[in-house]
Amino acid sequence: MTSSLLLNWALIALSLFNAILLLWLSLTVWLNADQRSPGVLLASGGFLLGAAFFVSHSALLMKNGNLYLTPATIPWFVMGLAPVVLLPAAWYLVILWHAGYWDTPDSALRRRHRRWLWLMMGIVVAALAALALMGIPHLPGLQRLTPVIWPERELLRYPIFGIPLATAAFPIYVLLCMALSLDAVRHPEPSRRMMGDEARRRARPWLMAASALLLLVAVVVAVVVLWMVPRTRAGSGVYVFTQETLNAIGLLDLTAEALIAGVILMLGQAMAAYELFTGKALPRRGLASQWRRAIVLAGGFSLVVGGLLALDRPSIYVALLAALIIAAFAALSGWRIFAEWDRSMQQLRPFVSSQRWYDSLTANRSADAPDPFLALCRDLLDTTAAYLIPIGPLAPFVQPRRYPPETAIPDTAELLQRTTGDALIVAIDPARYNSCAWAIPLWSERGRIGVMLVGPRRDGSLYAREEIEIVRAMGERLIDAEASLALSQKLMTLQRERMAATQLLDQRTRRVLHDEVLPQIHTAMLALAAGEDEEAVMAQLSRAHQDVSRLLRELPAIVAPDIARLGLIPALRRTVENEFARSFDDIIWRIDDDAAQALDALPPPAQEAIYYAARELVRNAAKHAFVGDNGGSRRVTLRAWLGEGTVQLSVEDNGRGVMAAGEQGRGLSLHGALMAVAGGSLALESMPGRYTRGVLQMPTSSHAL
Repeated sequence: MTSSLLLNWALIALSLFNAILLLWLSLTVWLNADQRSPGVLLASGGFLLGAAFFVSHSALLMKNGNLYLTPATIPWFVMGLAPVVLLPAAWYLVILWHAGYWDTPDSALRRRHRRWLWLMMGIVVAALAALALMGIPHLPGLQRLTPVIWPERELLRYPIFGIPLATAAFPIYVLLCMALSLDAVRHPEPSRRMMGDEARRRARPWLMAASALLLLVAVVVAVVVLWMVPRTRAGSGVYVFTQETLNAIGLLDLTAEALIAGVILMLGQAMAAYELFTGKALPRRGLASQWRRAIVLAGGFSLVVGGLLALDRPSIYVALLAALIIAAFAALSGWRIFAEWDRSMQQLRPFVSSQRWYDSLTANRSADAPDPFLALCRDLLDTTAAYLIPIGPLAPFVQPRRYPPETAIPDTAELLQRTTGDALIVAIDPARYNSCAWAIPLWSERGRIGVMLVGPRRDGSLYAREEIEIVRAMGERLIDAEASLALSQKLMTLQRERMAATQLLDQRTRRVLHDEVLPQIHTAMLALAAGEDEEAVMAQLSRAHQDVSRLLRELPAIVAPDIARLGLIPALRRTVENEFARSFDDIIWRIDDDAAQALDALPPPAQEAIYYAARELVRNAAKHAFVGDNGGSRRVTLRAWLGEGTVQLSVEDNGRGVMAAGEQGRGLSLHGALMAVAGGSLALESMPGRYTRGVLQMPTSSHAL
């Protein structure tokens, strides 16, 4: 300990501060790791090694009595030096793992660093062996080995160009580790984990700054050794330090501790903000606040306890005050957790409150109804841009959503090829997707139902994993809920139209029969009873027959008998070739025999829904697909095949591919609703300049009506 109370206080406080934070980082990395790989073990072990160093450092600082380095204190001194030797190499190994050294066997990074890595391992083994020779003889029960093995004076004092060996070798070793670490940080291999390259790019300044600070720490340690060696007076196996030397060493030690504290704060911030060492794709929302609370606890605890230890107060006071600090921190931490929980509930309230779907079904939607999409983009994500684009079977019922409202919907046809599998989020090119940098695929039991595009946050930070999970869940819920509402509205509208049409048809039929046909039959009957001319009677009956025939012709056509008589595919083929033969240069039919049999085995309502929906798809292709000069022949292809528990029928044209979300029109939207009622679905796919494809799907089991 030095002669300055404030300096002793600062030394002990900073040592405790660094030990607490390093232990927190070690446990957090290990417990929150995505996969506990050797790299995660190395990172966690490196932090734990640093914590062990500062525990040893604190114990060495608290040694009272004579200001000597005696055989009793040498084991503590050696324990403190061992992490100092290991930490630069551990830092280098962690950076290599972070940069992807072990991901690819023959990468450029591996070729550059293979020999340097073996050299560093050899230096570490030699240094640890030297430290063992210094410390082992002074352990309890081994003091008799001291006269035989006591090489530390020679190791410390052996000169190279007038500089002691240890003093010259250690800074060179640390400089080499830091230089190699900076090279790995600046030239990493491509990351295999999702968003890994983005996390590396954002964390790179923190890692480079930490490496630079560690290099300064090495310089300070070298200066400490330069101060120690020439100012040491040895006698009887005891190294005695002058008070002036101890004060100077204390200031240098305080500088090194402060630099290491800066390194710890940088690494903690990088880990909390970018999941630097845990291997996760996205940071957790609560990790940053936990890191801030850990800093507050470590700072408050180390200042108070360090002051009491520097004043040499009884240990009972230190223990009581430490217990009070921990209790107060636990209470404040619980209060902050509940406050954050309340704020989270306020942010999620628009998503769980009533959307007034019943009012939307029976009347116009209420003006004060909450808009979950707006709350999601503005309040929860704080994003600069966002688009909710439905695809698949639910796309005909849901309009794309945008934020801000005045922006245009980007084309996502090519993006759909990249959002397959179980990827939580996919990086995209902001220049192609209206400043959006991330795509979040949305799924349901029937497959992919949409994609959510989000731009960068207004504050420039990364999205938290919890936020992406909420976006995914809310996007799927919004599409499903709006599709259900639109389907119900369309069915209600269709039912109203059919009721009105039925009433009009019934009234017209009654009027024709009552006002025209029945009087004519009655007149003919009277004429026949009166014995009038048979030709006049036959004329009356003929006019009545013509009125009935005209009425029957004007009734809606029924295709069910044709489907039942010919089969679904032959009936559809006859309709398409009769009605749309002039609209296409070529009509291609690719119908599997087992699919045709499965279609014929469907219940009549399901067959009629498929028939009318397929005819509407062909009609839509004939009307919209060939607007403008698309070149080549105009072709439509109808294909039927069996899927897993389903039979599918597709209608594909080779037109301009304009059937993006929102362009389906009322006809396809209505037939999508009818397919849903029958137990199936209608999905649209489009590639600009290449094709538009509509896929009808109906289960072959009893789920179909």
